[in-house]
Amino acid sequence: HPYIYKIIFATANESSALVIRPFNEKGTLKDLIYKAKPKDPFLKKYCNPKKIQGLELQQIKTYGRQILEVLKFLHEKGFPYGHLHSANVMLDGDTCKLLDLENSLLGLPSFYRSYFSQFRKIN
Repeated sequence: HPYIYKIIFATANESSALVIRPFNEKGTLKDLIYKAKPKDPFLKKYCNPKKIQGLELQQIKTYGRQILEVLKFLHEKGFPYGHLHSANVMLDGDTCKLLDLENSLLGLPSFYRSYFSQFRKIN
């Protein structure tokens, strides 16, 4: 799918998994929002939010549509994706591509699990 970031190499055994993707100089959607460089340390990038900027309306429309299209594609294929957040959206030019699709296959809990597990009758 054009909105899924490619994997160069993947392997797994009984106790671990390894996934390698190409490095992207632009970084993730979170890097764009925080005006951060992908190679900077995590604390330097995200723990001093002086430089946070919003997205322009056209960016929101474009990125939103692309994310919804890939989520629809995954849903139609019966593939769960519970790790949607700005750090799992890679920017490739003006295109968004989802990362970490393998998390559900590896049995990792959803990013939002703590939020919706408090509701007993959620469908």
